[in-house]
Amino acid sequence: MSIEVVGVIAYSELEHYPVFSSGFHVRGLFYKILKSCNPVLAFRVHDYRGLAPFSASPLFKLERNIYYFRFTLLDNRISTALLDFFKKFNEVELLNSKFYLNEVTYKSIDLKELLSESSPCKKYELEFLSPTCFRRPCPYIPLYTLGPLSHMLRFFGRIKSTYRYYPLPDPILMFRNLARIWREHGGVTIHSRRFSRWLEEGGIALSAIQDIKTHRLMHKKRNAFIVGFTGRIRLSLPNDTFNEKYARIVHALLKMGEEVQVGVNRTAGFGLYRILKAI
Repeated sequence: MSIEVVGVIAYSELEHYPVFSSGFHVRGLFYKILKSCNPVLAFRVHDYRGLAPFSASPLFKLERNIYYFRFTLLDNRISTALLDFFKKFNEVELLNSKFYLNEVTYKSIDLKELLSESSPCKKYELEFLSPTCFRRPCPYIPLYTLGPLSHMLRFFGRIKSTYRYYPLPDPILMFRNLARIWREHGGVTIHSRRFSRWLEEGGIALSAIQDIKTHRLMHKKRNAFIVGFTGRIRLSLPNDTFNEKYARIVHALLKMGEEVQVGVNRTAGFGLYRILKAI
């Protein structure tokens, strides 16, 4: 399985540039393009029950009148449709403005290679570039603590939980989300249940934060507010729980997450981060 990234650099005389909330508009453009190319696929992607097979970045202003946005795709049918569209058309409409395409970029990342080439790093520094938020179950009960009962829950259903939005950098919530994306779309096993147990037993620690800010954004179509954080964090893998195999998985998940994003509303530009250091 591979991750495919389609990036667009475009010219526009856009007058009002919304730094974060424009991710909703980029997602709207995604569905508009996909529907024009393949209405059946667009319907299936829109109604997909699970973690969406795509993510969209916010709209970035590179310089005066020059902008960038990207789509990260976990289904090659979607990437084929988008690339076919951009071969035929050299302009799109976004935020009620015309965007004239200067360049369309494409790259493919093989997840099997990503895992095999990963390193057992012990420390990371990440910068969250767009608001990030996670869903936290209440009550939160790790399944491994239930022992043999956890296997029965596979047949009788999981423990019912309500969910709350959590706009803070929690390593457990972050890596559980990344592992779910990998498990659902990766096609390469990482033994996610064992990894989750190691994670919940303290395998990854939040060691520092810097300039963490929360942002409250309005989703006008839904008439709802969405909250997320930005800023820098440091993660460490403590010596007393260090496991080289899981450390390599951490590195692979973080590299994947740089492309697919993480957390709530990654399809609308949320959860975009970059790895600043990995040692």
